[in-house]
Amino acid sequence: MNRKYIKEEARSNLFSQYFKSILVVFIASIVISGFYHFNSDYNSNIYNNVITQNDQEKIYDNKIVEHIKDNNHKEGVIGPIVHNTIENRSIVKGFLNYLNNLLFKRNFSAAIISFIATYITLMIYIFIRNVIQIGEKRYFLEQRRYHKTPVDRLLFPYKLKRNFHIAITLILKDIFQVLWDLTIVGGFIKHYEYKMIPYILAENPNIKTKEAFKISKEMVYGYKWELFKLDLSLFGWVILNIVTVGFSNLLFTNAYVEAIDAEVYMYLRKKNHKNITNNKLLNDKYLDIKKAKDGIYPSDKYQFEFHKSHKTTLDYDKKYTIQDYIMFFFTFALAGWLWEVMYHLVTEGTFVNRGTMLGPWLPIYGFGGILILIILKPVRKKPALLFVLAMLLAGVLEYSTAWYLETFNGLKWWDYTGFFMNINGRVCLEGLLVFGLGGAAVTYFIAPILESVYKKINHKTKWIICSILLILYGIDFIYSTYHPNTGEGITEFKNEVIK
Repeated sequence: MNRKYIKEEARSNLFSQYFKSILVVFIASIVISGFYHFNSDYNSNIYNNVITQNDQEKIYDNKIVEHIKDNNHKEGVIGPIVHNTIENRSIVKGFLNYLNNLLFKRNFSAAIISFIATYITLMIYIFIRNVIQIGEKRYFLEQRRYHKTPVDRLLFPYKLKRNFHIAITLILKDIFQVLWDLTIVGGFIKHYEYKMIPYILAENPNIKTKEAFKISKEMVYGYKWELFKLDLSLFGWVILNIVTVGFSNLLFTNAYVEAIDAEVYMYLRKKNHKNITNNKLLNDKYLDIKKAKDGIYPSDKYQFEFHKSHKTTLDYDKKYTIQDYIMFFFTFALAGWLWEVMYHLVTEGTFVNRGTMLGPWLPIYGFGGILILIILKPVRKKPALLFVLAMLLAGVLEYSTAWYLETFNGLKWWDYTGFFMNINGRVCLEGLLVFGLGGAAVTYFIAPILESVYKKINHKTKWIICSILLILYGIDFIYSTYHPNTGEGITEFKNEVIK
């Protein structure tokens, strides 16, 4: 395997649509990892796909284990399970002890909430996280030859209505991998043997689970050592990521590795074609063209029919109505509230109503999304510029909001003190980077999808919904101005109560 050639091809393809590829990986990472942590002690993306996915998980898991051993963490959902597993030297005993502590030694309502959170997390892992991975692989398989591949390729499995089949196949892959990991050597071998399964599904999502495993094994036959050497040659990027506190992964490495893996798949698909028993199942000839084209993959000629409601590409430059903007505001505000509440529930083990208001909304998320869609509309066709301006716009909004709340309420609802390049604890560089990418995701991906959902609602019904939401928000705003939402987990940070 010519590693130098593969890397050169990957870099060339990546830079042909650099920002769009970074955005695709960012969106997928949010779904897959739950949140983008830049702190190297907690960053699950530091080793993401750089050595190998399996090795990355082992390294990261070891860091978690060491952290829990040192700090004796027993709060939240994940921490207690890992703690009990280490203490009992058994996954089964550890999980049973966790349930025992949860149900009989703690408040029952907290147990129910934690169980629901765990169940939701598991469902997201199986039916969203795994499926989005395939959409990400599909994007890079197409992007290597079609340089205008749209971001909505992330929804590829859903468009073909093969998400359930893909989810089951990948969860079986994960289970088998964990079992083989117990043998150590077997885990290393099976990691490479299963490595091509996501790409096989990305090319042919109709392929049966058993066939996907078999073809992946046949495809990497005689190349496991070469794949290991390729992964090892990328170790320098791991070091760079640690030095840059996660920024290199965010801005280059993660997308670069995805581009490399797509090249590797197509290389092995060609080299071991004769060794693959059912090679006729890998017959997407439009992925296998020799020269890149300045266009998109011909979806109308794809061998599997797209669902009718998804045949058109998302139009990110459309004009939105006042109703759309009102609905956007409350959708973004609700999503922000749900995210912060769930994140605090999982990490701290307690339910708190995050934000300054009583209702289930965080207006800073709503206003941020709306301002990006309205003010930055003239630069929508310039993604890199939109990214930078979204960072600045979100930074001004967050800083001014924090200043207002501190000045007129005497309290802090967030504090970035100690974060890299923070300004008075009100904004920080890593937050601005996430806001910039989030603004791009809203512009090119989320808002067009939401608008297509909103337009299915009757015009009169939509106005009624908007009116009710605005009235409730107005009442909440007036009340919260004089009686802001405060308390533990809302206006307290670490061991410091900010007054």
